[in-house]
Amino acid sequence: MPEAAPPPPPPPPSAFVEQLDADGLFAFGKATIGDISPAGRAALDGLAAQLSSGPALDVVHVIGHSDRIGNPQGNLRLSTRRAEAVRGYLVEHGVAADRITAVGRGDVEPVAECKTERGQALIACLAPNRRVEVRVRFAD
Repeated sequence: MPEAAPPPPPPPPSAFVEQLDADGLFAFGKATIGDISPAGRAALDGLAAQLSSGPALDVVHVIGHSDRIGNPQGNLRLSTRRAEAVRGYLVEHGVAADRITAVGRGDVEPVAECKTERGQALIACLAPNRRVEVRVRFAD
C-alpha cells in the first residue's frame, strides 16, 4: 500500500488582531511617537515589516483605548491620538495609507476593572486597558 500523502499545510490566516500594550508604546497619559519606549518601537517595527511585506491588505483598523482615569472626553481624545500615532508610524514604515483607519474608543472597552486600588496601584492595575489594537484583514 502506498503511503498517504501528508495533509496540506493550513491556509494562511485571512485576518489577525495584534494587541499592543500602550504602556509599552507610550508613557502614562502620553500619545506621541516620541513617547514610545524602545520595546514599543521594536513591536511597531515588527508589525510594520509584517504588514508591508506580507500578503496584500484589505484593511487595517488601528483602535486606541485608554483607562478610566480622567474624564471620558479626555480619554477619548487620548485614545484617538494614540491610534493616529500608531497609524502614522505604520504609514511611515511602508504600510499603504489608504488601507489604514484610526479610531479611539476611550475607556468604554476595559479589560481590567480594578475596583479597590488607589493612586499608583490603580495606574498599574489599569495598564491592560491602555492598549492599541491593530485589526488586520488581508485581501482575498
